[in-house]
Amino acid sequence: MATLLLPAGITSEASIRYKDEAELLEAAADPDRVYIEEIVPQKMKYNLQSIMEFSFFGDIATMFRTVFAVLGKDYSEEMI
Repeated sequence: MATLLLPAGITSEASIRYKDEAELLEAAADPDRVYIEEIVPQKMKYNLQSIMEFSFFGDIATMFRTVFAVLGKDYSEEMI
């Protein structure tokens, strides 16, 4: 429920980390299970972390990371 407090926006840490979510799901034997059991919990973790560690400069950094992700930087190696 806490993640519903996040304002709708263009980007977030979860969207950066899972920008290639469709490719992950296409490669999965059971896409529904992978989405529900793996991807959604990780996205919620990033969203909750964003709420707990909110800062103006953190949001600015997320915007820059989004630009780098769109330009091709791969953040998946940092995924927990």
